[in-house]
Amino acid sequence: MKKRLIKAIVIAAVVVGIAFGGFYVYKSYSGKKAAATTLQYYAVTVKKMDLQETIQQTGTAYAAVTRDVSANNSGTIKDLNVKVGDTVSAGQKLFVSDSDELRKNVTTAKNNISKQELALSSDENSPKVDSNKITEDKLSLSDAQSQLSAANEQLSNMTVTSPIAGVVTAVNNSNGNNVSPGSAVLTIVDMNSIKVKVSVDELDINKVSKGQKAQIKFDAIDGKTYEGSIETVAPVGVTNNNVTTYDVVTSISDTSGIKPGMNANVTIQISSKKNALVIPAEALIESNGKKYVRVESGNSALDSTGSNPASDSPSQGGSSKANTSANLPRQATSDKGKLTEIKTGLETENYIEVTEGLTEGEKVLVQLPAAESTNNANRNNFSGLGGNVRGGFGSNAPGSFGSGANANPSGNSSGTKSQTNSETKN
Repeated sequence: MKKRLIKAIVIAAVVVGIAFGGFYVYKSYSGKKAAATTLQYYAVTVKKMDLQETIQQTGTAYAAVTRDVSANNSGTIKDLNVKVGDTVSAGQKLFVSDSDELRKNVTTAKNNISKQELALSSDENSPKVDSNKITEDKLSLSDAQSQLSAANEQLSNMTVTSPIAGVVTAVNNSNGNNVSPGSAVLTIVDMNSIKVKVSVDELDINKVSKGQKAQIKFDAIDGKTYEGSIETVAPVGVTNNNVTTYDVVTSISDTSGIKPGMNANVTIQISSKKNALVIPAEALIESNGKKYVRVESGNSALDSTGSNPASDSPSQGGSSKANTSANLPRQATSDKGKLTEIKTGLETENYIEVTEGLTEGEKVLVQLPAAESTNNANRNNFSGLGGNVRGGFGSNAPGSFGSGANANPSGNSSGTKSQTNSETKN
């Protein structure tokens, strides 16, 4: 009886061990299989392109030259014939600040001159008057003449002319109103002085400098892009809600059609590179301060046109050039390629310049998105190195690399982060 019990216990232990062993083998196999199926890649050919890094911000147009026009004396407005929207030239008559008092001052000054002239003539013809008295008469006549000149100048200044050429943007008085010196009667804006001011984040401000080219588009002006350049960069920033920005003023070469207050989208050209050797940003892997790419080791991965290098036959895994992201996983490869260290130069949102480690025509592998359930777990893993694969290539199909199709974002908020774009493909 005791032997039977021991035998039963041994058999049970063996069965349990086999069950656990089988379960462990199954889990290990299924786990490896799942990992293998979630890491899929497609190949992109390393090519040369013209790269351009930009920063996009929004701002507002304003006139750098504005003049408030006021009367030179207290008086009554006369001959005011301009209205808001009128274009005026420098020196054009705008209105008269009429004053009877100034006219009386001129009459008084003239009478005083006549009086001093008579006094001088009388003293010069009198033998009893010495030379000192004649000298005093001459000085008094000179003073009277100066007073007449000043009175005539004040009378002339009743007529107010435009200090600049521009457009009348405000008229604050009308004919018959009494005005005083310093009170603005109207406002004139020089439309040729229009500029755009934007606020650049402190993370990007060191990239911006005087003289850099800029392209400006206005929400209110369809289909036109204005050329400009950076004129000033504020040395001191403004902090709001723990965010510091710096005012950057952009001049515009042709201001036709622009009005002060219009909202503008400004694209500042930070740096550019002709014929740069580039890879898509998603191909870059960073680990321990170094940068890598996976260089295709076989011929099973899709190239940048979406076809299989080995064969274009669908039966052998090939595809037509009209690939869509929906069928990419079926045609992709699980070959991880050869890990290659590279050095990089100019980096944009979608492309990265390679200065060392690759040659034109080589193919690098880009990881395809996995299923949502495993994507977050596997996306940033790199063969145990803890490397990070760059994002930002978006949902572009493999054939889109090098097409130059990524347009500049519109940048509709003044707090837009640094944006980049890639231009002409060779």
